[in-house]
Amino acid sequence: MTTIKINNDQNEIYNEVGLQLIGSNAPNQHGLNPKELLEASLGLCISITIRNLLERDEIDIDPTEIEVDVIASKEPGVKSRFTHFHVQLKLPAILDLDYKSKLITQVERICTISNTLRHAPVIEAVEV
Repeated sequence: MTTIKINNDQNEIYNEVGLQLIGSNAPNQHGLNPKELLEASLGLCISITIRNLLERDEIDIDPTEIEVDVIASKEPGVKSRFTHFHVQLKLPAILDLDYKSKLITQVERICTISNTLRHAPVIEAVEV
């Protein structure tokens, strides 16, 4: 579970271990704004999935050679939702092109966050 608390006019984001980071109201500020958190969630899921697949395939790589950039954007005229997530992957140079292609296909199928974003989930807000 993730919990958001407002403390000293800051959005504090907690998990069950405790305070993890500060939420921001605008991009590129101290803390992450909702768009940046959404991009980070997708990017982190993809990064973890890539590492798990490489481990499964017993391919030893330097994890610093993996980089995931995510840009969420809206089509012109669309106001309250993102319509595209552009994901750029930097993969280890030792991987051949065929393996990279298969890896990307598998990542797209396995990553829970990307699958959730592809298929509209039910969101239910209730007061406790």
